[in-house]
Amino acid sequence: MSFSRNDRKVRVERGKEFPIHPGADTEAAFASVIADALRRDFGATPTYVKHIARLTGANTRTVQNWLQAKNGPSGAGLVVLMRHSDEVTAAVLTLADREDLREGAVAGMKVAELRKAILEVLLHLPEN
Repeated sequence: MSFSRNDRKVRVERGKEFPIHPGADTEAAFASVIADALRRDFGATPTYVKHIARLTGANTRTVQNWLQAKNGPSGAGLVVLMRHSDEVTAAVLTLADREDLREGAVAGMKVAELRKAILEVLLHLPEN
């Protein structure tokens, strides 16, 4: 089947560009920031891809797309990732321009880690 002369031209003529959707830039930045956060927290090896897929219930190919910043996770997947990853939580708060909440969350996470380390040390100290 060939196109008739009256069909719409699919290709852009030289010098003209398609208008870029304003959300396209935001979506690309979102995918990139989330991918960086996932790589920092989980790594990019195949075992971590499977681990993230099990956590979120997503397909492994979907998780690979997240790690390559081709796509970002959906809302439900993002909530699950935030539940398991401090880096993703901090990245989302940074994207939302909520530095005040981010700093509080990071401080709270550090206090929780410190409390856990102190309890571990106390278990190994002899009683005198």
